[in-house]
Amino acid sequence: MEINKKQFVSILAMFLLVFNQIKSHAQNHYKIDVSKVKTDVLRGHLDLGGHNSKGDTISVNSFYLEHNKEPFIPVIGEFHYSRYPHQYWEEELKKMKAGGITVVATYVFWNLHEFKEGVFNWKDDYDVRTFTELCAKNGLQVIMRIGPFAHGEMRNGGLPDWLYGRPIDVRSNDQTYLYYVNRFYQEIGKQLKGLMFKDGGPIVGVQIENEYQHSSAPWAFTYTNAPKERTAARRDRKIVQDGVGVNDKGNEFANVGKDHMKTLKKLAIDAGLIAPIYTATGWGYATIIEKGSIPVMAGYAYPFWTSGNKPSSFYLFKYLQQKPDYSPVSYDVNLYPSMAAELGTGMAVTYDRRPRVPGESFLPLMVRTVGSGTNGLGFYMYHGGTTPSVGNYFMSEGSGLNNKSYDYQAPIGEFGKVTSGFYSLKLINYFLQSYGNELAPLYPVLPETNDDITPENTKTLRYVVRGDGTKGYLFMHNFQDHLETNDLEDLNITINTKKGAVKFPAEGTFTLKSGSSAIFPFHVDYDGVPIEMATLQPYYHFVNNDKPYHMMVAVDGIVPEMHIKGKVNVKGKGIKTLRKNGNTVVVCKENSISEFQVNGVSFLVLPQKEALKMYVVGTENHKQIIFSNAVVLDDDKQISFISNDKEEIDFTVYPAVDKINYTRKIKCYKICHSS
Repeated sequence: MEINKKQFVSILAMFLLVFNQIKSHAQNHYKIDVSKVKTDVLRGHLDLGGHNSKGDTISVNSFYLEHNKEPFIPVIGEFHYSRYPHQYWEEELKKMKAGGITVVATYVFWNLHEFKEGVFNWKDDYDVRTFTELCAKNGLQVIMRIGPFAHGEMRNGGLPDWLYGRPIDVRSNDQTYLYYVNRFYQEIGKQLKGLMFKDGGPIVGVQIENEYQHSSAPWAFTYTNAPKERTAARRDRKIVQDGVGVNDKGNEFANVGKDHMKTLKKLAIDAGLIAPIYTATGWGYATIIEKGSIPVMAGYAYPFWTSGNKPSSFYLFKYLQQKPDYSPVSYDVNLYPSMAAELGTGMAVTYDRRPRVPGESFLPLMVRTVGSGTNGLGFYMYHGGTTPSVGNYFMSEGSGLNNKSYDYQAPIGEFGKVTSGFYSLKLINYFLQSYGNELAPLYPVLPETNDDITPENTKTLRYVVRGDGTKGYLFMHNFQDHLETNDLEDLNITINTKKGAVKFPAEGTFTLKSGSSAIFPFHVDYDGVPIEMATLQPYYHFVNNDKPYHMMVAVDGIVPEMHIKGKVNVKGKGIKTLRKNGNTVVVCKENSISEFQVNGVSFLVLPQKEALKMYVVGTENHKQIIFSNAVVLDDDKQISFISNDKEEIDFTVYPAVDKINYTRKIKCYKICHSS
């Protein structure tokens, strides 16, 4: 049969339409094979780790950290004690703990403590010992960032003014410089005596220097149109830069830099600053202590030190241990775990560049970073503050930065008010507290589609799997800085494992809404309950009177289901159960709280808006959950509520309690009864 030109064009158009529909459909159906992932680790090659008199140990291998031989992932929040009134330190530390922080990182700014040469100030807002003791009192560990150079948008990057103009080569092995550094370290050691991990104290980590041979700060002494003088060794001035960035030129002075970092670590140890973990900046070809420190990473999607508002690569999944952000790096990536120190939960602003960091950007960045293999999550800043003045001297770095405010748009702001990012970060922080021991040894596996994703490509699903070939977690998100994203519809993902294929969802498709993220488990065992897969995000695991509980989060747009291996007896409310392929399927009611029990293990499923109201209080084996619109602080044998606009607080307790005593009239309280 012959066809004319008009008919041919019509048939071709129909063919292209069908082809594009098929292609579009195929693009939304993803497959990934994790069955051949390698999970080997190196041990004993690092000069790290330690123990205390209680028998506790911390060790570091090539991929993760271990506490008492169990993997763990620290959740680190930056809070500068010297930027906040000491009268309120404890309340703010309780807020940090309520947000899921397990480790507090803080700078010891040299120029604040030794503003006048030879005269040290450790009183009031500079009382690092009291701050550290308060961390211990509230069950928080500490990473002490001792400099001598800190940066942190502090005047001279933390170096004292009195060093300027002397015939001293700072940040080098200049003997006079090392004399002053050693004196400073010795003073820190006196203040922190008995508080190191080895002594049973909370200080588990010490950071040596900061951004060494990568970045610097301007000396504060200047005049109009003066050339910028850098707080860097003379030899390094041609390689250091403003802020965090990429160094693709290398470092011809790497060997002398390594020697300086080793010297600083020896001085710290001689001063009694002995810890199982030492860290050093790893990004942008910065110099670390080779085999004697963990190279920590950073990620800033909204920096003030760069021009323009281009979408960044920090929301693209990658294998972070092998390809760190701000690569190339100066060290062998195969020897060290990937550990973050500065993930941009906020940003400072300058007079000519004022990036706004939306709170909704925080959680997707963390989902991307943890999914990409990071085994330590560090937020800079987690708590803002106010840069102090000394006499008539402003102590801020200058360069157009605010002379006083260091609010940083952080999860907890300059005056202690929590922001939207505080609530969403709990979803990842509590997850890592409870399930980090299982997640840490699991390696990331990237899908083939990952190679084609650019920051501007928001139509292809961004996802990764961390697994050991059999079990694991699926990570995905739908967010990109400086761009709007649309809902991704008609999605499903098939994961091939050693035990066969797992589909998300088991049947049909799901929608990943704009700005949202998810972490879903497969082939995991929670307190003896074998979960084949779940379109529920694990949130928090706790024990109350010997009974285990798992809090799970339902992601908006995805039907919340849990597939349990075999035929099991399920009791609960707000659910329905089905039998499929010999397994038990629990389907939870969308947009409402569901609860069910399997073999004595309780699962409470929360819509995300309810999960954001959740706080953990109590002690081991006696933990409870409080739900409230107020911020809930665990204060020894009582709890406190902080509300910005309400004098009468509603709250819910789970599991149920018989009686609640309160010291102020509360209009309404609810008690959630478990079945």
